[in-house]
Amino acid sequence: MIRYLTDMTKYDFEASVGFVVNNTAKAFQKTLDFELRKNVGVTISQWKVVASLVQQPGLTQKEIADKVGVEGATLVPIIDKMEEEGLLKRKPDSNDRRVNRIYLTSKADSLWNSMTECAIHIRKSSTKYISEDDLETTMKTLRKISKNLSTYFAVGTLVEISRKK
Repeated sequence: MIRYLTDMTKYDFEASVGFVVNNTAKAFQKTLDFELRKNVGVTISQWKVVASLVQQPGLTQKEIADKVGVEGATLVPIIDKMEEEGLLKRKPDSNDRRVNRIYLTSKADSLWNSMTECAIHIRKSSTKYISEDDLETTMKTLRKISKNLSTYFAVGTLVEISRKK
């Protein structure tokens, strides 16, 4: 049986909240990655690892992977490269020598302010000409959408998932 386009349900995905949020998130990520590479010499993936370790030094690779929302196998080459570049070091866990704890080096510490300056610059540029009230409303609305998705579909958000562990 041949189905013609006219028989199909019409859906303007470009007008959906999910599409707009996803496109906006991708734009933020591409912009931050570009700025970090240009100004600091690190990738957005490396920045996510550094940000996780700034908040909580001594995480395991698995804990970092959970926090940044990637599979452990995806994180290994990032950690390896960062260790080669002198940005972090692995140390065996004192209770379980099979587990490595990861710590930032002074080199990574010295780059942190430049990394956050990139993020702040992007945030300021992206919200230019948008009132604080509109930004606050947007943030509240996005949090409600996230909570609804978590409640009705039991998928959680990265932040909720990492806090539960």
